Amino acid sequence: MTTLEELALRFPGWAIWRSRTDSGAGDWYATRRAYRISQAEIDAGVCMTVTATTLEALGRVLTEQADRQATATPSR
Repeated sequence: MTTLEELALRFPGWAIWRSRTDSGAGDWYATRRAYRISQAEIDAGVCMTVTATTLEALGRVLTEQADRQATATPSR
């Protein structure tokens, strides 16, 4: 099981939080900190903010985002 602390350590460039709904906890979100996405990254599917229903799923989305970013900007 992935914890919030583990994700924060693995993805330090992201702010991670959980939304709240009227019935309690909601989805997990992550948004990039102090980063501007290039057009090449946008074209590759890189996002500023992502969401998932579970913390484990958010970890997979963040890993996918890292892969997309590396493909779009190999020099960074």
